Amino acid sequence: MIIGVTGLIGSGKSFVTDIFESLGAVRIDADLIGKEVVDTDPVVFYRLVLEFGKTILNSNYSLNRKELGKLAFSSKKNTELLNSIVHPALLERLDNRINLVRSTNSHAVVDAALLIHWKYYKNVDKTIVVTASKKVRTERLLTRGLTIEEVLQRSKSQLSLSELKRYSDIELSNNHSKENLRKKAIKLYRELTEKG
Repeated sequence: MIIGVTGLIGSGKSFVTDIFESLGAVRIDADLIGKEVVDTDPVVFYRLVLEFGKTILNSNYSLNRKELGKLAFSSKKNTELLNSIVHPALLERLDNRINLVRSTNSHAVVDAALLIHWKYYKNVDKTIVVTASKKVRTERLLTRGLTIEEVLQRSKSQLSLSELKRYSDIELSNNHSKENLRKKAIKLYRELTEKG
């Protein structure tokens, strides 16, 4: 059973992924694969510097992710540019990881904010969207150190909640405590993997 987990920024999708992983699922994190692509694929790295400029580099020529994030989410055009550079290699690696898990008959959870954007719901057995109110999501993001401007910029670059719900099989609401979400996630995982 391959389970895709998505949701708007600050919804709690990574926490749900943590729970599923603790219950035995193989974790496949799209953000980590994206970082891995940038760190290990010289063509991707070179194109990022070429398009976004040397300001995205630290003094030791490693990537300054915070600076890249600021530039990439400053406009829709820049977000699309970043995605066009990183996503092809990222999706190829994602496919490879999923195929490996399928070949071992294991359960896996794919943590990907852009799962629906990529139409990747077609490649997983079930898609879960984790939802939370705008107020709750904003509060969580501010406690993570993002500024209100960064929260708004990143939120603007995502699909609407109605779009995420339309292509998801299950909605998991997360407006309450972590413990509340933990109980719901455990119950849901058991139901899915017993069927699958």
